[in-house]
Amino acid sequence: MKRWIKQGICALTLGAMLSANVLAAELSLSFDKQGTTAAIALRDVGTDRYAAEVTMDITNGQAVQFQGKGDTYAVTVDSAAGTVTLYVASRTPLTAADGTLNLGTLTVAAGTQVTGVPKATVLDRFLNGTKYETVELSVTQTPSGGSSSSGSSSGDSSSTTEDRTPAVSVNGTGGKVHAASDGTVTITPDEGYQIAKILVNGREVAVSTRLTGLKATDTVVVTFERKSEEIPEETPEENPNPVPTFTDVGPNDWYAEAVNYAVSNGLFLGISETEFGPDVSMSRAMLVTVLHRMAEAPNAGTANFADVPADAWYTQAVAWAAANGIVQGVSDSRFAPNVPVTREQMATILYRYANHAGVAGDGGSGSLDGFRDASAVSGYAVQAMGWAVDRGLISGVGDQRLSPGGSATRAQVAAILQRFAENIQ
Repeated sequence: MKRWIKQGICALTLGAMLSANVLAAELSLSFDKQGTTAAIALRDVGTDRYAAEVTMDITNGQAVQFQGKGDTYAVTVDSAAGTVTLYVASRTPLTAADGTLNLGTLTVAAGTQVTGVPKATVLDRFLNGTKYETVELSVTQTPSGGSSSSGSSSGDSSSTTEDRTPAVSVNGTGGKVHAASDGTVTITPDEGYQIAKILVNGREVAVSTRLTGLKATDTVVVTFERKSEEIPEETPEENPNPVPTFTDVGPNDWYAEAVNYAVSNGLFLGISETEFGPDVSMSRAMLVTVLHRMAEAPNAGTANFADVPADAWYTQAVAWAAANGIVQGVSDSRFAPNVPVTREQMATILYRYANHAGVAGDGGSGSLDGFRDASAVSGYAVQAMGWAVDRGLISGVGDQRLSPGGSATRAQVAAILQRFAENIQ
């Protein structure tokens, strides 16, 4: 499905978007009370921007409509890929003084969710392109007090405050859990009890008496346990079943052995008690947490990123990885912990970790010439990808392709870490 309103500068601007610098940005969707109409804005893209193209992952591409803010705008739905691409261009600047570019207004069917932003590109007045491959997604749903077709998403405060109170519950007894409207959850064990497990949206997070940054759509379940007064003197010599049985990991799946390795060595947890989530994309926070565990979880203080809270489950891992040059932020002030990590980013981070651990050897000598999409590997990742291929960590996704910009799944990362432990570390 494609709709073009005006075509005066479409061909020229789309052609310019094929070559661009790569940076990070944020896409903001502010839905009305019904949750079907959203003002869309790109933030942190600078000033004097005259065109933009954004691709979003969406759960339902039916009945999508877009009213752009520019002289020219269009919407394209790719049902097979589950994506929607918005395009807008103007003869006058689209961006505000604070670097926010208001694309327009998106209308979707009830219940539709935007789950990610694979890419975004903007053009300046000279048709120089800037490509944003790391785009954080911010979705809010607040009561609409005026026209929802204004397309404004500049962050102006309204007379109402968004209620971010998450749903909380206790599995059994042993303590209390309190949720506040600012997205904070306070956990208080009863005397003689301690926190055993915290699940946020079915995923286990690090134990803490205070969680922050949650939303009204989040669900928190806390399990308490009695404090042990003494440590058993004897432990079983063998545990015949050290890994839980996951309903989404079959014994004949190609990643079954890797999942067993990752879980039994304490590198991964399941996304719930019964699911591992092999096809779930690995986020930047997840990957550095796994490497932090491989390094025996050294304490590194606080991460100097505005989007990494002081008490998040991944804070120590991010601080450690940044302090040792294993990761960098997507900007000077942001780490983007929840953004899916790409395959070339994963290879680069693992290569830096290997150098930090002193086990990389002669790195980056492998050739990528045998892969059809070798030219798509970003310059910063060429050496790391060559090293990963040479060491047998990455072998491609089929059809002689590396898919460097594709998301790395939990199953893929588990398999690569098993190969790393067996062949390198």
